[in-house]
Amino acid sequence: MINRRRTGLILASAASLGALLLTGCAARQPGAKTWRLVGTGRTLTLNPPRPPGPEFTLRNARAAKTRNAACRLEAREVSFRWKGRNAVVRALPDSLVATPGSLVAAEGSKGPQGLSSETVLARNWFREDFLPSLVKQQTEGCLAPTEIPQLAQRVIDNLPIPTSTAFRLRYGEFAMNGYIDVDAKFRLTGVEPIRSNGQVTGYRTSFYLLKPATRGGVEVSAGTSESNTAGTITQGAAVDSELLHLPAGATYLRLFFRSWSIQADRRIAVLAAGSQAALESATAEFNENPEAFCATAGTRGIACVGVPKDTVIGPELLVQANQRSLYVPVGGSLGDLFRAAGVREPKKVLSTLKISKPYEGKLVPVDLSNAGDGILMFVFTGGEQVSW
Repeated sequence: MINRRRTGLILASAASLGALLLTGCAARQPGAKTWRLVGTGRTLTLNPPRPPGPEFTLRNARAAKTRNAACRLEAREVSFRWKGRNAVVRALPDSLVATPGSLVAAEGSKGPQGLSSETVLARNWFREDFLPSLVKQQTEGCLAPTEIPQLAQRVIDNLPIPTSTAFRLRYGEFAMNGYIDVDAKFRLTGVEPIRSNGQVTGYRTSFYLLKPATRGGVEVSAGTSESNTAGTITQGAAVDSELLHLPAGATYLRLFFRSWSIQADRRIAVLAAGSQAALESATAEFNENPEAFCATAGTRGIACVGVPKDTVIGPELLVQANQRSLYVPVGGSLGDLFRAAGVREPKKVLSTLKISKPYEGKLVPVDLSNAGDGILMFVFTGGEQVSW
């Protein structure tokens, strides 16, 4: 015969123990399982879902277990060393965060002069020390070329910095240096005039899709196009472009926004190379003499695609919103996403807003409880999912 009183006590004890375990887990989980927003407006900082502190470990950051004295970095604001396949990083993010203020000149910059100090850093150790170290380590056999972009992204994801800073670190200081790196999270949009008898009668917008390449970087393929002639919209295939005929293996793409040629009045250029190291070398030569470099780039397996004055090619970042694929411009924010989605009064939907952002291979929710209206300035870096 079953002892119901004893069974009830056992079940009650088990339930109590389960509740205690769940309570204990809940007490430990809140900072460890969400991105946390701190501050307001342009100072809105996103803290990563890891314990606070300058040091963190990136597990399985490379496939090899090479031991080489060159496989490390020691600098004032950042140190980086390997422990087997794991990377141990110690980083001080303060100098990466620009201080708001008046307009300043971008000293030594190839980009526009007279930039807001919000785009100018005291010292960008991420671009000046860390990324060059990864390229050097790759040439020393410390890691594979395909591992560099992911490793760079993981380091950024573990820094408590504003979302706008995270974007510029990952894809380039485009306001200062005049270029942005593009990967498979983007598409390229080309806009060119439609002419009839020498007169502009409309414009055609072509979309070029990017997908991960086997050896790293991206491959470009034709998407769709939209033509607007005298108010009539027609759909078709993307215009056949040099972008679709890049040299084999030239998969690392860098898009330059600045004017670079007086003779042909070109304003935009795309460089494509076979590795991050080759892209950096090509960029240095391009900066010195764009026309001379582009004239011989093809003989070295590097592509230089020049875009004439009356044509525009720009990158757009993919964001999933309410289970739709939407695109925002370079440095695009939540406000830009709402405009793309046709939301006319964004503040009215903030109460139901949810944002998830990738972290260590998984989507992790962003804690929006302290964000307020400043969340409209949340800048996307790719892979986010948004709903409202």
